[in-house]
Amino acid sequence: MINLNILKQSTIVHLCFAISYFTSGLILTFIQAVLYFGLKPFNKSLYRKINYYLAYSFYSQLVFMSEWWSNTKLSIYIKKDEYEKFYGKEHGYLIMNHSYEIDWLMGWHFCNTIGVLGNCKAYAKKSIQYLPPIGWMWKFSEFVFLERSYEKDKETIKHQISELCDYPDPVWLLMTPEGTRYTKKKHEASLSFAKEKNLPLLKHHLTPRTRGFTTSLQFFRGKIPVIYNIQLAFEKDSKTPPTLTSLLYGKPVHAHLYIERIPVEKVPVEEAEAAKWLHELFVVKV
Repeated sequence: MINLNILKQSTIVHLCFAISYFTSGLILTFIQAVLYFGLKPFNKSLYRKINYYLAYSFYSQLVFMSEWWSNTKLSIYIKKDEYEKFYGKEHGYLIMNHSYEIDWLMGWHFCNTIGVLGNCKAYAKKSIQYLPPIGWMWKFSEFVFLERSYEKDKETIKHQISELCDYPDPVWLLMTPEGTRYTKKKHEASLSFAKEKNLPLLKHHLTPRTRGFTTSLQFFRGKIPVIYNIQLAFEKDSKTPPTLTSLLYGKPVHAHLYIERIPVEKVPVEEAEAAKWLHELFVVKV
C-alpha cells in the first residue's frame, strides 16, 4: 500500500495538481466568458449566482490543498454570537494584514467555512486580469482592478462597488491597505515614510495606504453594513514556513485568524478622520 506521505513528496503528483488546476481553470473561464457576454447583459442576478459556483470550483482546489492535503490548522478568534448571526449572511468589507505568502489562502479557508468562497472579491493590479487562468477568473468575477492612477481608480472603485453591492448573495471584498507583502526592507522604508509624515510607527506591519480605503468608504457606506478587521499570524517558532510550497508537500502550518466585526457607522465620515481611523486600526493590530 502506497504511503500517503510519499505521494505528497512526489513530483508527478505535484505535476498532476498543476495540470488539473490550470486545465480546469481554462475550462471554467471559458464557461464564464460565454455567460459574461451571453447571459449577464440580460440577467445579472442569474449570471452572478452561476458564477459563484464556477469561482468556487476553482478556488476550492487550493482550499483542498490547505485543509485536506496539508492538514493545515486554522484557529479562529471570533465572537460566537456574531458568528452565528452575521457571518456569511451580509456583505462585508475586509481589512487584512499582508504579511505572508499564503495569507489570502487562509482567508479563503475561512470563507469556505461560512459559505462565501465563491463570492470573495479583492482589489488587484489591472495587469493581473490578463494572466490566465486566475486573472481571467477574477475579471469575470468582477474584481476591482486598479491602475495606480487616482482619477481612473476612483471611477473604477465607484463603479465596481456599486456592482458588487447589487449581488443577490453576500459578497466579501478584501483590501490589504499595506499594498504589498511585508518584508524587512519594505518595513524599513515604511518606518522612514511614517517618521517623515508623523504617522504611527508599526513594528509588525507596513504603514497602511489610506486613499484606497477612504475613496471606497464613500461609495460603500450605506450599502455594505460592516467592516471585518482581520489579523492573521502563524506560529512564530514553527519549523514549517507558511508558503505554498510547504502546503504542496503536505506540510501542515498553524494559522491564527482574529476577526473583529465593526459596523460602518463607527468609521468617521470625513476623509481625514477616516484615514486616521485606519492608521489607529493598524496600531491596534500591532
